[in-house]
Amino acid sequence: MRDSGIASPPLVLLVEDEPGLAKLMTFMLEDEGFEVVVAANGREGLKLLAQQRPELIITDYMMPEMNGAEMIRAIRAEAAYDTIPIMLMSAALPVELVTQSLADRFLAKGASLDTILKAVNELIELC
Repeated sequence: MRDSGIASPPLVLLVEDEPGLAKLMTFMLEDEGFEVVVAANGREGLKLLAQQRPELIITDYMMPEMNGAEMIRAIRAEAAYDTIPIMLMSAALPVELVTQSLADRFLAKGASLDTILKAVNELIELC
């Protein structure tokens, strides 16, 4: 659990099954002053979410064990997590997921670092 008495960098939960991309995203976010915890799939993401309170969740869509949409549905079913913004990233995002408004923001994998950082900062401000 994070100590709320001491100012700490915003915590981002990154759920990404590609190790190289997870490392790149972690480096980029930490370089911008964020604290990052990483899970390799939706099940691990839910476990970390139960242990820590991130200001933002960034998740891939296609992952083993539990995909991003399934994880988001599980998170949204819990009232305690209602205020945590979620960004869903995918190389091929199914249209129905966008129309279901599961996430607060959708970005294509391969988006520029500036685009990702802009979206992250906008979503963090919602907290």
